[in-house]
Amino acid sequence: MSFRAKDTKAYREDEKTGHKILGIRDREKLVENYLPAPPIRSRSHSHSRKKQEKSHFGIRKLLRSQLYLLLYIIVHAIFSVYIRIRIAYHAVSLRILSILKHHHNTPDYIRRDVSTLKRLPKHVSVILTLEDGGRAGDALEKLVNEASEIAAWCASAGIPRLSIYERTGILKRYMPQMHRALAHKLKAWFGKRQAPPLSLSSRGAPTVHSANREYLPYDQTPLEVVLISEEDGREAMVDLTKVLVQMVQKEKITAADITTDVLDNELSEAVMKEPDLLLSFEPYVDLQGYPPWPIRLTEIYCAPDNEGVGYQVFLRGLRKYTEATFKLGK
Repeated sequence: MSFRAKDTKAYREDEKTGHKILGIRDREKLVENYLPAPPIRSRSHSHSRKKQEKSHFGIRKLLRSQLYLLLYIIVHAIFSVYIRIRIAYHAVSLRILSILKHHHNTPDYIRRDVSTLKRLPKHVSVILTLEDGGRAGDALEKLVNEASEIAAWCASAGIPRLSIYERTGILKRYMPQMHRALAHKLKAWFGKRQAPPLSLSSRGAPTVHSANREYLPYDQTPLEVVLISEEDGREAMVDLTKVLVQMVQKEKITAADITTDVLDNELSEAVMKEPDLLLSFEPYVDLQGYPPWPIRLTEIYCAPDNEGVGYQVFLRGLRKYTEATFKLGK
């Protein structure tokens, strides 16, 4: 739309005078008639458009979350099937081995099983667990029976030393009863006269020996059983540190005399010597606070997915030790 002559003349005269004739409001009215009309937007149309955009992004987010959920379910299902197949395979293999290699409480069968092994450990250590923390009524009795069975296996295989680790140290509180149970188990396996001499010891307690040590057959190996617990690791180190500090203060030894070999010898005498093989009857390696110093070079074995103490795990551990290669540094 073109400007009218009257409006054009009024605007130019106002411009010549420096906009003193027309005020701001008059100038706005002058130009307002020539401006295009503003577009009319429907509120419902804009609202539906926003809603459409919002729903579009909501659907995309929903599809993405459902995709992630589907992937999670697929991975979880595959892993669950794998775990179940692995547990079934190990359970069947251990069951077949327990049937084929059952000892029938006879030492000759165990000697036959280990006769094909190139070497046997001189010191075997096992980790046993008190069931339900000792809350069950027969938990202690079951623990003693497991320890007695393992002692019979070691005596039959000709292994002279066995150390039994139980975290709480409850076995150390009943050493006479424990010795009696071990001796009874050995007599049941070997006979009253053929049972190997037995000694039971623990840190800070007198050693309990068998009464018939003089009747040792020529082909029978004495069995030494050592009971250890979690306190034998930390407390033994603390006690040794106090003794060494006192000796240095009294100038009996110097700080330079305290070497790794000295610590190793002292801890071996205070607790026990380093085992050759450590067996865990749990489905995974769980040391449960086992003293770390004596197992620097120890071969550790556990059977995956195994539950409970079994002879087949003991035999597999001996085979694992035979196949192991020990490389000592200079």
